[in-house]
Amino acid sequence: MEKVLLIETLQLSRFYPVSPDKVWRAWIDPLALRVWFGQADFPDWSAEMDVRPGGRYRLLMREPGGPRYTVQGIYRDVLAPSRLVFTWEQRGGPFDGEGLIRVELNATPGGTELRFSLEPVFDPRAPDAWRGDFKRLGRLLQSD
Repeated sequence: MEKVLLIETLQLSRFYPVSPDKVWRAWIDPLALRVWFGQADFPDWSAEMDVRPGGRYRLLMREPGGPRYTVQGIYRDVLAPSRLVFTWEQRGGPFDGEGLIRVELNATPGGTELRFSLEPVFDPRAPDAWRGDFKRLGRLLQSD
């Protein structure tokens, strides 16, 4: 297992033409996460989520054509429907590491601005992976 530590922050911003409540639910609903995290085709997906300050989550995921791995962490700040801060501990994949994710949802005319950060970026594939996730999130939000 290779461990790489990049001392940088990934910051992404997206606009979705739906309410903050709808975007929020996509972050805290395991079935929605399964879709926009790209896990819909993997039967061994599992999610345990206790979305509250101090609550824990654990996701069992699989890379396309690759190994199963876990992502787990603790919710540090939960303020529905505008802020979610949680640790991101990835184990069992090609890149293991720990980071902190911050999600801010702001109501704007016609929708919601999502601001996302991950620090540090320990998996060099993370920028592309999160961009793909947010594209799937957009499709999911428009299909509801």
